[in-house]
Amino acid sequence: MEISIMKKIILFIIVLFGGILMNSCNQDLLDIEQHGALSPDTYYANATDGQADQLIAEVYKQIYGIAYWYGAFNGLSDDAVSGDANINTNSQNHPRNGLFTSLYRVNYLCNLIIENMPDDSEVKKQVKGEAYFWRAWAFVYLIRGWGTPPLVDHVLGRDELEPANGVPSELWAYVDNSLAQAVSLLPAKPGLGQQSQIGGRVTKGSASALLGKAQVIRGDYSGAVSTLGSLINSGLYKLHDDFRELYHVTADFSDEYMWEFNADDADQANFLNQGDNRPVQLTWRTENVKVPGGLEEQGYGGADFGKQFYDFMIDHDGKSERYYGTIWDYEDIQDEFIAIGYVDGSNGLVETRQQARVAFWNSVPTMANCQGYFRIKMTPWRSDLFEWLNLQAIRTKTNFPGMRYAEVLLLYAEACVQSGTNTSAGLAALNEVRERAGISPLASYDLQDLKDEKRAELAFEGERYWDLVRWGDAASLLGDRGYYSYTFYGYVGEDPADGSSTTEEYNVTQNDVPGAVGFVPNRDELFPFPYDEMLLNPNLVQNPNW
Repeated sequence: MEISIMKKIILFIIVLFGGILMNSCNQDLLDIEQHGALSPDTYYANATDGQADQLIAEVYKQIYGIAYWYGAFNGLSDDAVSGDANINTNSQNHPRNGLFTSLYRVNYLCNLIIENMPDDSEVKKQVKGEAYFWRAWAFVYLIRGWGTPPLVDHVLGRDELEPANGVPSELWAYVDNSLAQAVSLLPAKPGLGQQSQIGGRVTKGSASALLGKAQVIRGDYSGAVSTLGSLINSGLYKLHDDFRELYHVTADFSDEYMWEFNADDADQANFLNQGDNRPVQLTWRTENVKVPGGLEEQGYGGADFGKQFYDFMIDHDGKSERYYGTIWDYEDIQDEFIAIGYVDGSNGLVETRQQARVAFWNSVPTMANCQGYFRIKMTPWRSDLFEWLNLQAIRTKTNFPGMRYAEVLLLYAEACVQSGTNTSAGLAALNEVRERAGISPLASYDLQDLKDEKRAELAFEGERYWDLVRWGDAASLLGDRGYYSYTFYGYVGEDPADGSSTTEEYNVTQNDVPGAVGFVPNRDELFPFPYDEMLLNPNLVQNPNW
């Protein structure tokens, strides 16, 4: 594998946003070609099909490494019981600074492929198509997060290392043009039930889905109606039958997944490459816990659903199939222990609610950042895990979807209602999602119906915060975000030793978070450009009020 040679070469290249900026070294030294190593231009130009696959695999690896941001954005939304409290946050310590650098790193790796690799084989055509897709994906998030990020549409030369802020119309054109190229080069999904043949890699359908999403984000609703309508009418995608199986091994290569990150499920694979640890980064608490139904999870710390979201789900869904695949209350925890037959450390089978309560409570005496409502979505089941890995090293065999067909349907429904066109087709798309969720269809719908449906369907998938910002709802709904922290202690007066309690009132403490600021209008609609980037680039103008 020649990738080690490339790593040596890349160390000698000035990369604006890749964390390798060496503005203090002698520029002439960079022109000396390393003895015994190929230049990047030569390597890419002469890459074999196998080497081309290795180069795009490095891009997927970069995306894999930052995909946990999908969940991290939940801490910014109103669905989180605790999250980003904006305490003394500035451009130096902003938690999204690392994402900014990582997204430009993805764009850089893609541009190396696009500029230097010929498409003289079917493999290389696919690889170049993937590179076009992923650089568009990176810029969708850069535009969402920073508004006017510098447009870096090629590998920068030494005299181009201080680009100014991008122009929104030009930035979106970069996304559109990149996705048009992706569509022209990428293979189409062969048909229903055929996702495994392409191993979860992006396809023409993936590019169309991302284009439609980009069009909705920037308000081109008529364009989105056309793009997403054509994708829906292709018949290549459909919702997975059972919502509760999503994000579990049983849904791998589902026709609902527009693309997915294929976890290595070989028991003998290198540990660092084996499986997927993202689900365990989306956590309940910071220590190992056993969870009902044979669930096991190692917590790294993070936000979770709270009472506000629970009340919304009960009002919107009732205790539907989607509810049970998303969030459980304390009573559900006990019922699921009984239904599945939880086995405790003594191999004793739980048969009553009281036994279930004791089994759970002995494992989890308190729950930090919890109000008595527990995220079940994305939490790995025992059958998803590698048997030989202990709780200190949990990884799952589960593939992680980058986008679901359910989101395509909801984006289409939004584009229809926002544009006032094809509303009957938009209603059908909305009701397709509702019916799979186990709730009744609507006779008509408006934008608020769409907002509620998207909140319920895509909960904990990283979209809620972005939606609130672009809908103009963030200031009113996130003004007190992070003001309080919570700890759940079971029922009032509950005895963890035997599960006895005279009440089923939740015992929850609420504490103020000193210094919490919440969402600040006219500032928090965008993230700040990282302080280090501002120092290095005098042409970059900071976002308002940062």
